[in-house]
Amino acid sequence: MESGIAAPGSPDALRLAAQNALELPLLRQHWLDRCAHIYARRYVSSLNPAVSAQEIRQRLERSAALQQRLADTPGMPAAELPDITDLVLLASRPAAVLTGMELVRVRRVLELAAEYARFLTAAEDILSSDAELLAPNGVLLGRLQSGLDVDGVLLDSASPELARLRQQLRIQRAQVQQQLKGLLQERERRDIWQDPHVVQRGGRFLLPVKANFKGRLRGIVHDRSASGETLFIEPLAVVEQNNLLVELEAAQRQEEERILRSLTTLLGSEAERLQLALQRMGRLEAVRAGLELGAVWDGTIPLLRDSPSFCLRALRHPLLVLRHGSAVVANDLALGSEVKQLLITGPNTGGKSALLKAVGLVHLAGYLGLPIPAEGELGYFSSLYAVIGDAQDLQADLSSFSGQMRQVRDLLAQATSNSLILLDELGNGTDPREGAALAQAVAASLRDRGVVTILTSHMAVLKRYALREDGVLLGGMGFDIEQLRPTYRLQLGRAGASQGLLIARKIGLPDPVMALADAIHAGEQEHWESWEDRRDALLRAAEEQAARAQAAAEEQDRLRAQLRREAEKAAALRLRAEDEARQEWQKMLAEARSQVRAAIAGLKQGRDTQAASVTLDRLDQQLASPSSEAQALPAPGTRGLFLPLRQVVEVRRLDASGQRLQVDLRGKQLWIPLQQFQPDEKLALPKEQGRSQYVAPEEHPWRLDLRGQRRDVAEAALLRHLDAAVAAGRSQVEVLHGKGNGVLAELVREFAEQDPRVVAWRMARPEHGGGGVSELELR
Repeated sequence: MESGIAAPGSPDALRLAAQNALELPLLRQHWLDRCAHIYARRYVSSLNPAVSAQEIRQRLERSAALQQRLADTPGMPAAELPDITDLVLLASRPAAVLTGMELVRVRRVLELAAEYARFLTAAEDILSSDAELLAPNGVLLGRLQSGLDVDGVLLDSASPELARLRQQLRIQRAQVQQQLKGLLQERERRDIWQDPHVVQRGGRFLLPVKANFKGRLRGIVHDRSASGETLFIEPLAVVEQNNLLVELEAAQRQEEERILRSLTTLLGSEAERLQLALQRMGRLEAVRAGLELGAVWDGTIPLLRDSPSFCLRALRHPLLVLRHGSAVVANDLALGSEVKQLLITGPNTGGKSALLKAVGLVHLAGYLGLPIPAEGELGYFSSLYAVIGDAQDLQADLSSFSGQMRQVRDLLAQATSNSLILLDELGNGTDPREGAALAQAVAASLRDRGVVTILTSHMAVLKRYALREDGVLLGGMGFDIEQLRPTYRLQLGRAGASQGLLIARKIGLPDPVMALADAIHAGEQEHWESWEDRRDALLRAAEEQAARAQAAAEEQDRLRAQLRREAEKAAALRLRAEDEARQEWQKMLAEARSQVRAAIAGLKQGRDTQAASVTLDRLDQQLASPSSEAQALPAPGTRGLFLPLRQVVEVRRLDASGQRLQVDLRGKQLWIPLQQFQPDEKLALPKEQGRSQYVAPEEHPWRLDLRGQRRDVAEAALLRHLDAAVAAGRSQVEVLHGKGNGVLAELVREFAEQDPRVVAWRMARPEHGGGGVSELELR
């Protein structure tokens, strides 16, 4: 949440105005209502959407991780907690002593923190790093649990000394009361008691004596009743015992204060760590509450692009879904890559402003880490500005138009190519021709600066501008003429008519009025037919492109199916050959064993030993493994494949005794075992010394490993890999670049954005390599 008061016209003021216009405070309140405790509500209230892309990704990653945890093992603790922030701060001060009830409040928070810590240790993800911080000090929590009851009263188990003192107190009280009860039962004094019961005043046990019998009992008068008829006397016989009782109670209080001070000091030593733990508890609960809110609109955790462009499918307005549920119409919208500007037209209450606000609000919600009511990817915009609604300000003597123009002036001064601008009904509130001219000029200025912009308007001038200019997309909100109601469906490439004349005629305005309106409107529309023709041509081109894309997708499916059938056939043939070889070997082995047994039997019977020796030699040659022979060393200059890295190398030197050879690999001289070299003179060395030769791995033929390569080498290998994948009809390839310093990952991302054959680029899921692997979707 923005803090402080931003100067008018400043970026912070514009961002805050946009958040208010998009009703982010209302969305935030729905989030707050689902938070279980004060620490989560503080976190949500302080959360700012205007942060770096790295921080946004971490927020989304935490939401995705917790969503997965709750799906696997439901049961994350969520309970109301007392606010102990001030108590922790107080405990850190010298000589501070918290009460037992205050320490019970601290104990409740520490117990939930321990539950959080156990929950976070159940899996390894971005949330796991908080487990150690949230795990409370075991000594502190143990002493609070064993030393205090639910009402904050110290238990005997708080310390051995406290237990001893309390035991002595119980014994001493019993002795004093027993002695006083003995006096009450003496027959000669039965008539002097106002009430035959032992009472306590000021920590001392006394007897109630009638005032007129004061002389019948020797003792110390401690109190008198309001009526004056009763005296509360401490008999001399129990004075010493009462004195001992008072001393024991004082010692007990001192021990209790010592225990509370010790607990407070121990808490104070944990103050800094506990303050941070409270913030992390708030963040964890806030993420849970955000997932609960996102479930109401069936939200998904979006991906965040590095660029100021987005692609959203089934987009709905979050607040409308909370109000109307599944009745809210979803739309698909992508902007910022090739097309930077969108003009939405259509009738009043047709959904133009709602769609405009939905784009802005889902970006803000995603930046806060919330699931959004859409699928796809958000763009990263360093600033999001909006001019929506009536900007009239009577205090500043500004009309609606003047207020809107002031906002537009400030916006134009701050907008950059990394901004997202939302303009609703720009140019309204003044002469339509002048307003239209201003609106078109503002739109053209933002387009020329490459600013991603969405506008809504009824003006025909802006419709013609959208059809005429490159990089501008026209869209219209659908309208059901028969039912006289909007469909809320965005139709790209088509202008949404205002339908004012049709609605007026259906409602029943007089015929003369409608005839005059038709005539005036016809005069304004004399050149519209040419724009209609251009629109239809654009629609036909888009439909043809969609048909070609569908045909290409079907061809890719066919090739994938063919490749899968061939792979299955090859696997079956390999298994059959292995089975046949195994059976043949078993047959040969059985025959050999039979002949050996016959030879041994002949030797035992004294037969010809020469014949037995010949038989054994023949069997030895027949069963000898061909691999047992030493492999011949290749000559220097022989080219071949270094099998572990699938790189083309050339033999430099030989070591016959060690059965190894020296090769040149990427400019480095490397000794390798002979078994790791496969001679192949058909292979060509790279053009430059040390440059790698691309060879697709056998186990993962469409995963390219670039780790350890120079940027130019990796780029060439990536291009060849993509050529091979497209030729084979692949729809997706994987590139293993590792995490490291990010140079190769950046290379892959730039390559994916520039190569027209790549439809989409994304990091792999954690189980498939995460940030070390990129996945490229191909046309």
